[in-house]
Amino acid sequence: MNLRRKKRPDYLVDIAPLIDVVFLMLIFFMVSTSFNSASNLKLNLPSSHATARQTEVKQVTISINAKGKLFVQDEAVTDAELRARILNATHGDPNIRIVLRADANSRNKRMVYVLDTLRGLNMSKIGIATVAPDTQGNQ
Repeated sequence: MNLRRKKRPDYLVDIAPLIDVVFLMLIFFMVSTSFNSASNLKLNLPSSHATARQTEVKQVTISINAKGKLFVQDEAVTDAELRARILNATHGDPNIRIVLRADANSRNKRMVYVLDTLRGLNMSKIGIATVAPDTQGNQ
């Protein structure tokens, strides 16, 4: 009768492949996540009852605040710089969507100036940003 204990082999769990997989998943989710680029400008947009289609396409945002100051992609520009900034942001492609965000209290003269500049650059895909009206009828 053999009373000696049988020596069991030590089983080692190698976690290096597990760590590799976790890091690869982390990198995949970081790269595939899309970030919402919300504007930092506080504008009081006019209201509209029409609903907008939400699509992921390249667009250039031109904003006009209540004082009439112009912004391209949230960077302040002068009237003289507007044309060059739009060409730089769109890379001269007339098919890129332009979103015009004008404060409800801004003057129409500024919006017409921007629209004329865009038409002079042959930009045809122009949208005007609005907000939905309140459900109580308050705007």
